[in-house]
Amino acid sequence: MTTMLAFDVTRNSELRDSARFGIPAHIHACVTAAGSVILDVKRDRYLGLGREETQLLADAVPGWPEPFWQRSTGRSQRAILQATNELCESLEADCVLERIPEGKEARGVAALRDMRGEWISIGDELEVDGRVTPGRIGHFLAAFCWARYSLAWRPFSAVVEEVAARKMRGVGGMQRCDIRQLAPIVDVFRRLRPFVFAAEGRCLLHALTLIRFLSQYQFHPEWVIGVTTQPWGAHSWVQWDQYLLDSNSEKVCGYTPIMMV
Repeated sequence: MTTMLAFDVTRNSELRDSARFGIPAHIHACVTAAGSVILDVKRDRYLGLGREETQLLADAVPGWPEPFWQRSTGRSQRAILQATNELCESLEADCVLERIPEGKEARGVAALRDMRGEWISIGDELEVDGRVTPGRIGHFLAAFCWARYSLAWRPFSAVVEEVAARKMRGVGGMQRCDIRQLAPIVDVFRRLRPFVFAAEGRCLLHALTLIRFLSQYQFHPEWVIGVTTQPWGAHSWVQWDQYLLDSNSEKVCGYTPIMMV
């Protein structure tokens, strides 16, 4: 009886330690068929974890995406707790997880939207003509210069923070998703873009230029980065509600969103 009680105390202590890990603000994660993919915006890098590690983190770390495969149950509870602690401590040392002090809650992490579903692509399924004016040309060029400079010379984390902060500042005057107002401005962007840069292989530049351009008209859609693991790939696009502003469903629905700003 004494031995069993001691084991229970140890197990509960280990469980409490595991539950005190959280996801830092610079870490974004998603679950794919192969396991977890992690985007570290501070270091501008991706990391991968297998199914077993993903399962351990989903049980121990608040906000970690849930796996969608059938979970394995071959190990003892004590072995699972030990493996969880070792994994969490290793990821904490790599700045992927953070330890949550006693009495504080872990940072809330919102679930990302599933790309499966019906999407309408502006410019493909929905065509609305916009009027190109000198002012809009100036706004486009300013947005392009900002995006080009930001990707070339600034830390990626600073770019993410600026996009998020600009969106938060614009919330008060943000336009509702009236597609009749939004679509013509997106059309202007699509018509001007080929004169300045090619879209192929430049999805980040494309998305950030569009995000910045639309923000000058008080539209603040979602900037998305998605990943796929079979084969590996990453892609970026812009969406608002059920509308894709710079892509179509065939190009994006094979990706799992890992970051939305």
